[in-house]
Amino acid sequence: MRGMLEQIVTLALGNVVTTAVEVKRKTIGGVIATLFFLTAYVALVMALAFYVAAQAGPVAAALVVAAAAMAAALVVLAVVAVLNRRTEQRMLERQAALAAQQPDPVTAGLMSELPGMMKASPIVTTIMVASFVYVLTRSRGFGRGPRV
Repeated sequence: MRGMLEQIVTLALGNVVTTAVEVKRKTIGGVIATLFFLTAYVALVMALAFYVAAQAGPVAAALVVAAAAMAAALVVLAVVAVLNRRTEQRMLERQAALAAQQPDPVTAGLMSELPGMMKASPIVTTIMVASFVYVLTRSRGFGRGPRV
């Protein structure tokens, strides 16, 4: 039993190190790219201000740049609100569909026993549930395949 448990843990945690390295690399790259994008944005805003200042004066330039920034911010807020609303509607539809489905008797029995198992031995129960989910995802082809 102990050997099988060790193998399951090894299989489940095998890609943690490579995933951590990938996340670290992507984070550093994202920070550097963000700095360059911010530099380009500031240069664009300054160029717009200089252009409008040459045409209409410094006060008008400041007002035009502020108005453009406010308009862009309002557009972004509107788009985010619409996307959040769509996501909320999809989540409610998904919850309604899941509530309409009747689970099979085995799953219903396991779900009713799970709180008692968690109180009795939370670590073993967590490992068991994680192993069960891992086996199900591998057997049904969900997720990524094994790395080569």
